[in-house]
Amino acid sequence: MYHRFLAILVAIATVWGTITPATAATMTAQQDAALRAALAAATLANSPPVTSAATYTADPNLPQIPSFSYPAGTPLPAAIPAGLLMMMGSAKNYSPETAVRDAGGSVMALAVGNLDKLPFIGKLPLAAVLTANPQLTALAVNAVFPNWNLGNPTATIGSLASSALGSLPIPSNILANTPIANLPGITSIPFGDYPGIGLPDIPGMPSLPVLAIDLPGIPDLSLDKLVTIDLIPSMMQLVKVDTVHTGEPKLSVAGGINVASGSNKEPHAPCTGNCSAVEFLSAIGPHGNFNPLDGAYSIIGQRLKGGHGLLGNMMTAAGIREPAGFEVPYIGINGCGSKWSAESPNAAAGTIQQQLNLRFCYTVPFLGFQASPYFIPIPLPLPASEKQANLLLPMIITPATMMPGGLPSLPSLPSLPSIPAPSLGLPSLPSIPSVSVATLPATLLGSNTISAWSPTLNATVG
Repeated sequence: MYHRFLAILVAIATVWGTITPATAATMTAQQDAALRAALAAATLANSPPVTSAATYTADPNLPQIPSFSYPAGTPLPAAIPAGLLMMMGSAKNYSPETAVRDAGGSVMALAVGNLDKLPFIGKLPLAAVLTANPQLTALAVNAVFPNWNLGNPTATIGSLASSALGSLPIPSNILANTPIANLPGITSIPFGDYPGIGLPDIPGMPSLPVLAIDLPGIPDLSLDKLVTIDLIPSMMQLVKVDTVHTGEPKLSVAGGINVASGSNKEPHAPCTGNCSAVEFLSAIGPHGNFNPLDGAYSIIGQRLKGGHGLLGNMMTAAGIREPAGFEVPYIGINGCGSKWSAESPNAAAGTIQQQLNLRFCYTVPFLGFQASPYFIPIPLPLPASEKQANLLLPMIITPATMMPGGLPSLPSLPSLPSIPAPSLGLPSLPSIPSVSVATLPATLLGSNTISAWSPTLNATVG
């Protein structure tokens, strides 16, 4: 009897040791190819529009990001401040020429156009334009802007920028009638060199909000130019699609559902009405009540608070949200990671649309790490269905059953009587106390498509 009890404990310990199935995973060849194809095809211009309205008020601690606002449904390039893009490393090194070229456009067509083909110029004070283009300082205003009648034939761009007009943008009618060729070198200057874009505004000379849509070529750059795929770290979770749910009245941990999705600011966020979700099955065993990934839910359609630091707080206050899902730290812009989410559930077909959501991040002296919510959606052309039980990307998943106080409990075992001492004269072995732990609701502990598994029922004892 005593040996039998020890064997049961060994079986339980074996299962308990696999309670957080994780692996130093790699993507499948199909996942890697589809992900790279998706990034090569995705641009800011063809990404889904923003799903919520936002009104952001500039903060002096983040001077590169101006005040901006937009309604829900705004195209992504018209929602992203250029200053935020410029703080992402490689983006700030793009010039109009290189961005248009890398986006597959015609640099020649850009060069023979007028200044209104550089919309950002019309949002910056003339002094800011000259700061980034010192080669224009000595040029005569009449030669550069033949339609700008200032009544001073000897004025230079430098003297004009030093006057009261230097704090104002070049008038739109002048931009529309001035050839870009009149300003030598302007298309080769990196966007990041301009105050009001990559640099703080000149004191007392605020620029109008410059957005990604104002930077030629940037909205049409394929995201593989900005997004990197790094080595997959250890301890990523591997799951498959098990069941797609729609029309559920409520999904919450308090209601006995193993809600694993959420955000850093709203972990395990509940859904309170007409809920959709995808239920997971762990890609590695054992399966059943002692595998917390079996039966873990990712809610679909939620838009949650997110982000880190002052930037995250400011963008959250502005109304910017991210979808419920799970972090994918090895894919992102400038090492900022991304977030997996499920969209477009079809319960009848048992399918979902996978989506990767990008964010911006950087480190500010004295303020530390700053990150926006994951608000830039990239649809992934990867199958995800119940019938195929498709393997999803390796990602960080923390089921509710793995949170403090939420681990699945061991079933109660009866206490065993003390074992009489053998005839060798040895003292009696002490009795072993019973193990009594409360159990969680069954829906928290497993998939509805597999049989529950119990170590006490499946242990093989010699």
